Amino acid sequence: MKTNTRAALRSIAVRRALAVPLAALTIVPFNAARADPPSPLYALVWEESFGGTTIDTSRWNFRTDVKALSAQLPANVAIVNGQLSLLMKQENVSGKQYTGGGIVSKQAFGYGYYEVKQRTTSNLGWHNSFWMMAGNGTDTYAAGKYLEIDSVEMDSQSPTRINTGLVLWNGSAGSNAISYDRCQIFNTSYSTADGFNTFGADWREGAVDFYLNGTKYCTVAYSTTTRRQDPINIWLTAIAYIAPVTVGGTPQLYDDVRFYKRDQYVMNGRYGYSESGTGWQDSTVAGFGLIPQRYSCTAGSKSTYAPGFNQSGDYRVYIWKTVNANADTQAEVRVQAPSGTTTTTINFATGTSGWVDIGQHHFNAGTTNPAIGVTNTTQSGCQRAGAVKFIRAA
Repeated sequence: MKTNTRAALRSIAVRRALAVPLAALTIVPFNAARADPPSPLYALVWEESFGGTTIDTSRWNFRTDVKALSAQLPANVAIVNGQLSLLMKQENVSGKQYTGGGIVSKQAFGYGYYEVKQRTTSNLGWHNSFWMMAGNGTDTYAAGKYLEIDSVEMDSQSPTRINTGLVLWNGSAGSNAISYDRCQIFNTSYSTADGFNTFGADWREGAVDFYLNGTKYCTVAYSTTTRRQDPINIWLTAIAYIAPVTVGGTPQLYDDVRFYKRDQYVMNGRYGYSESGTGWQDSTVAGFGLIPQRYSCTAGSKSTYAPGFNQSGDYRVYIWKTVNANADTQAEVRVQAPSGTTTTTINFATGTSGWVDIGQHHFNAGTTNPAIGVTNTTQSGCQRAGAVKFIRAA
């Protein structure tokens, strides 16, 4: 997905994460079955198994940019035998001699476990990736991108070489990344072109864990205090990348794209957040994950955080506190759960900014009662609406 030259890469900070020593890993190749998510507390909330005959364009955009050595075309994307097949051709399009392709999810996602089954093409010179970044497929350098998670990047001339990690962007348009925070590149004992492997990435608060066939092999830190925590889209792509380039071999194959979720995060402006009362305005003060907040200084105004739980269970609930001199000193924070309502009074004017624990509660799966969740009511001073998290405990 990235086409920076080696000289450009040297001009950017490249940090290698500490990976698990390969000698300590037991990675089973060609795990065609679903690999379990990191723990039983994760629930499957979105998947694509390519069961139809054409791409479901209500769920996916086509990648249509021109990059590296190829132009990407919708005509090169097909479903064959229940698998996503990305074709590679030698043809002159938009000044390039080759064409590749790919798809990008229309839905954006946050914290959770991303997974796909992938088989590397036998054609040489192609860069094939399962990755996550904000975008719609028309341009990989568009504005609005902050985090890129490369769950796997395979250069087909080296099908034993696994390349994963993060790329950090500043949100503006252009190809100037802030840094490359990568896992240690390693070689498998087998070719990923010989069968399907299951690649996964678990984005959680503060870090991303990387998995191959159910085994975690690397963790890369991703700060919540210096980096924005914006939603990301899923990309499945193949582009011509480095000469010599060949065509006519087996296509790039993907199958069983899945997204699992354990915890629920609700932030202002996103699913599950709502406001009532008057006086609400955009704030210049950032909250959790550098996400801009909303505020109201009108008594009785409310911000509500109701995620619609994917699974029943016990959740530890936290509300984000941004300390400010004119903040509410007697904010009424109410947790409404099936068992009843619990109210806590919090002083947002003093102390330290960060998560405030407001107890453990049981919630049922489903969205039939949108009032279930957390409501913060302004009593005295200004309320800054930022974020509430529900961390699955059992």
